[in-house]
Amino acid sequence: MIVYADILVLLNMIVDYFILAVTAAILRKKCSVLRQIAAAAIGGISSLYIFAPENGVLVDFLFDTAVCALMTFTAFGFNSKKQFFKSSGVLLLVTCGYGGIMTAICTVFSPRGMTVSNSVVYFNITPAILIGCSVAAYLLYFIFSAVFSSASKFAGRCRITVKAGDRSVDMNGIIDTGNSIKDVFGESEVIIADKECVKRLFGETDPSQSDALKSRYRLMPCRTVSGDGALDGFRCDSATVSDGKKTVTLEKPILAVSGTPLNDDYQAIVNPVIFM
Repeated sequence: MIVYADILVLLNMIVDYFILAVTAAILRKKCSVLRQIAAAAIGGISSLYIFAPENGVLVDFLFDTAVCALMTFTAFGFNSKKQFFKSSGVLLLVTCGYGGIMTAICTVFSPRGMTVSNSVVYFNITPAILIGCSVAAYLLYFIFSAVFSSASKFAGRCRITVKAGDRSVDMNGIIDTGNSIKDVFGESEVIIADKECVKRLFGETDPSQSDALKSRYRLMPCRTVSGDGALDGFRCDSATVSDGKKTVTLEKPILAVSGTPLNDDYQAIVNPVIFM
């Protein structure tokens, strides 16, 4: 089969754009369109690797890993080593998943005009069909986004400032229904926070060590996949939560200590209901 370099690069650039969109959705990261296009262009150009001699699975994997790292840096930047490796790993897994599916289709069905070489997929189609399919895929992407936006529009990022006495702590948070804990003794909003943030605010997380902290203590019943349980909670004086568009002030919220460490790029979880 004759492989046309221009169609090869353009096709893989479009595919990589949507792979980056999926990766950003999984990571819950925002990526500007320009950075996403630039990263996709790197992926498209890297598809010229199809013309290289067969080098084996290991070399292909190392090449894909290097390309994923460069695309990750271009799309999402570099905030910390842990976040960079996590983002690169997710992108690599999504890419390998796509490549595996395409390889399986090529092996099982052997469709005409399709080839997979050096883990690069190529479709021998006309530019008109390519553009038409791309537009259709783009429209479908936005249709599905619109359909599910009502359920997931709050699953974004926010900035939280919590105050207690003369202390305050700032946290990056996510707005997610994963926080469904309710104050059974009142109507206070509950913020699930990383233990280290709670400790920075109160200086301690063991109420038995402080009478002042003991007066703020609340036991918060919760339900997890492993069964019913409870989290330590502490009543704060106030909190502000901002998603960049709207800022909400909470009076006397409860800071519930997460039973497990939270992600290093967010330290708190709030329920979407606070914005309603």
